[in-house]
Amino acid sequence: MAERKTGQGGYTYYVSDEQLAAFAKLTLLERLQWLDELRRFMLLAGTPEIAERWERLRRGETITP
Repeated sequence: MAERKTGQGGYTYYVSDEQLAAFAKLTLLERLQWLDELRRFMLLAGTPEIAERWERLRRGETITP
């Protein structure tokens, strides 16, 4: 397992070699469809508070002010 480094603000996550291999087997269209499905889900599931947290993460800030 790779070493996980965390910094101040933002977020990190780990993707296994198996997950990368499975994603690599998808066609470009399948990858884009997967990404769009995830984007739509996140927009539907997110509250205004969550949207503000996402924006803070995009700016590299911590989730809480």
